[in-house]
Amino acid sequence: MRKKEHSHEQGGRPRSELSTVAILKATIELLEENGYSALSIEAIAARAGVGKTTIYRWWSNKEYLLLDVFLRVTQSEVQFKEHASIQQNFSQLLISLTNVLSSTVGRTMLSIVAQSGPDSEIANKFYSSYLQPRRHGGKKILESAITKGEIRNNVILDLVLDMLFGPIYFRILVYKDNPSVEYIESLVDQVLEGITT
Repeated sequence: MRKKEHSHEQGGRPRSELSTVAILKATIELLEENGYSALSIEAIAARAGVGKTTIYRWWSNKEYLLLDVFLRVTQSEVQFKEHASIQQNFSQLLISLTNVLSSTVGRTMLSIVAQSGPDSEIANKFYSSYLQPRRHGGKKILESAITKGEIRNNVILDLVLDMLFGPIYFRILVYKDNPSVEYIESLVDQVLEGITT
């Protein structure tokens, strides 16, 4: 038996946009109401008013359906203010990240990724589609700050990014806490204090 492709766009007829929206909406509603463990393709199909086979035609399982939901409800593009300070840009980036990851969909997605194996396709897709663009944006902020002489030019950029992003993931995933704006601003100030010129 041929293994089913783990992709958002599997073979078969083109997606109906109305059905797609209904399925994604039903997934969010049921997740909010009953949690991930109780979420099933059967319940989603019933709520969305579509056949179970319609969902399986487009998503191989509920994990990939949830990933699609997550990517559609989160803004994929990262916007930075060119004339804002490095503190303002990083604070805004981390506040936006916190708001997304502390939502029910975000927390569930993080939990799925955390429980997946080292070669997990869904974890790789989550990283490349959502986390990597934000990390890349953060690196651009640091590179710009180095060019302007705001931070030292010998800093290890990936290490600085780990110090900024890591506490957000940790508090949401391990402490089940929503980092406040004050916490985020203090985090940014503390990290940047150690690398500014």
